[in-house]
Amino acid sequence: MWVKDYMFCDVHTIGPEATVAEAVKKMVDEKTNSLIVVDENKKPVGVLSSYTLIRKVVPAYLKDDPVYSNFGAEGTFDKYANLLKDKKIKEVLNGETHILSVDDAMIEAASHSTNAKKRILPVVDADGKLIGAITRTCIKNALYNAIYKDKQINPENGGCCCKGKKE
Repeated sequence: MWVKDYMFCDVHTIGPEATVAEAVKKMVDEKTNSLIVVDENKKPVGVLSSYTLIRKVVPAYLKDDPVYSNFGAEGTFDKYANLLKDKKIKEVLNGETHILSVDDAMIEAASHSTNAKKRILPVVDADGKLIGAITRTCIKNALYNAIYKDKQINPENGGCCCKGKKE
């Protein structure tokens, strides 16, 4: 099983110079929890997820023990959100993105997705340009097809696959 058979092509992207406010608006408008950050050459430089943004808005003193949030002052969330909104995307990326190629095996995608933070993995062509992505839904579809060889599903039905386009 290959990445090119299960990836999807309708990937939401943003540039590293955009602000967090712009990214949040784009995520809400496009109904997605992640954006692949690409440079001016369409090469992926990271993934901005709602998880990353939430981690950035929670004050350090609450990250180790969320129980203290019960005693948080009204407006704490707003305060930290406003401190974050004008930061550039490149300032909040963690740089831990694994990039797949179309010719990688699905086992590679699956093994990298086991990291709780990696719900989407960019897929690039031979020139390193973004052409798609693999999500856990794509991997689930591949898992189904590996188990039910006599009842294969079309990965496109689960929101994955590039509608017949194979790179």
